[in-house]
Amino acid sequence: NFCHNCWSVIQRKLSNAPCEVYFPRKGTTEWCPHSVSCDVCGTSSHGIKRKKQAPNSQVSKKLRIIAERARRIMHARSQKQANSKSIMKKITS
Repeated sequence: NFCHNCWSVIQRKLSNAPCEVYFPRKGTTEWCPHSVSCDVCGTSSHGIKRKKQAPNSQVSKKLRIIAERARRIMHARSQKQANSKSIMKKITS
């Protein structure tokens, strides 16, 4: 299943070849809005080949807040490490 956005991107990329090569004429595709259920969209973040996990609505709000804070802290730490590495390179050169 492709969402409409992914379908149009694929058609633009493969416009030199006939559509039947990639999308069979007899097969019908679902024209649904851009969503997590699309087979392509989940793989497109930051070059990672794994699909995103769908957000679990049954997880408590407190756990979601804790997970979000942990993500922010890890992101900040990784940026600090990158900055410190660049500073060390400047000092040594």
